[in-house]
Amino acid sequence: MAGALASFALVVGLLTLTPGLDTALILRTAVLGRRRQAWGVVLGIQTGTLIWGTASAAGVSVLLTASRLGYEALRWAGVCYLLWTGARMLRSRHQQPDEPPAGDDGTGGGWWAGWRRGTLTGSSQGEPKRGSGMILDV
Repeated sequence: MAGALASFALVVGLLTLTPGLDTALILRTAVLGRRRQAWGVVLGIQTGTLIWGTASAAGVSVLLTASRLGYEALRWAGVCYLLWTGARMLRSRHQQPDEPPAGDDGTGGGWWAGWRRGTLTGSSQGEPKRGSGMILDV
């Protein structure tokens, strides 16, 4: 049991340290000069990691293995999320550089806005390597 837990912790730790969407979000927020919001993003991402870890420990991997419908629903939810994210990126590429991004009023929103964004990024299909890695390892 201890060996399985140690290997799980190692794989999850390596997946968490690998740069990805989380790193890009933190860097983007910090580069825009929103230091408080960047700290909120960091803590929100860790909250999302805790959500994935708790879900996998609670048996989500067993549920997805047993239920083909549940697995397909999660897979298609991920597809829809990635398509929506891609469409937003394509739509926002035509904004002028001095315009704030869509949904951003330029004020930054503070710590709670950063935490909310980090939690949604860290716990959603926006970070698929974390979710799939944790669920498949258990």
